[in-house]
Amino acid sequence: MLEALGYAGSVLVAVSLMMSNVWRLRWINLLGASLFMVYGIVVRAYPVALVNAVIVAVDAYFLGLLAGKKDYFSLMPVASADESLLKSFIDYYQADILRFFPGFTLRGLGDPRCVFTLRNLMPVGLFVCEPLDREQLAIRLDYVIPEYRDLRNARYLYSTQAGIFKEQGFQKLLVRTGSREFETYIRGLGFAAVPGEGGSYTKKL
Repeated sequence: MLEALGYAGSVLVAVSLMMSNVWRLRWINLLGASLFMVYGIVVRAYPVALVNAVIVAVDAYFLGLLAGKKDYFSLMPVASADESLLKSFIDYYQADILRFFPGFTLRGLGDPRCVFTLRNLMPVGLFVCEPLDREQLAIRLDYVIPEYRDLRNARYLYSTQAGIFKEQGFQKLLVRTGSREFETYIRGLGFAAVPGEGGSYTKKL
């Protein structure tokens, strides 16, 4: 049991170092250090326990700062699919985008509506959709860069975008999932599965 405790702490600390999201990194690192601290106390390796107690305190401190930090969100519509920032963003994150949206490209979209989500004035997300008819919008891309995948961008995007598109007469969003991770994400945002269409989800605006 003691060895299992030590191994569990090692795995959690190692996993935390692979996290690009700082919030997740701190939480997982805190859990791993907590296990190491307990392990050190039980086996009377007090230097190990002391070092990890300090790490727990440091992680807890920075998690408190992150929890109290207020971010400024805004949206920036892109007027043209040929706009340089849009093309540069897609090119830079192309490999990661294709993990969630296999085969995505702006080419071939009839009337794409592109919107950047800005967080503290930095573009951290890109939302692309196009009308299917007068009432329905198909989401072609809903991408957030790895460092900011904490759902706060999505909640802001969908609450704000809903009003914008409703003013234009649209009533429903449709999306087809390309990965299990993205499917979990949209379910968490209130999308419901379309009966008889595997992998398709819808949400009222």
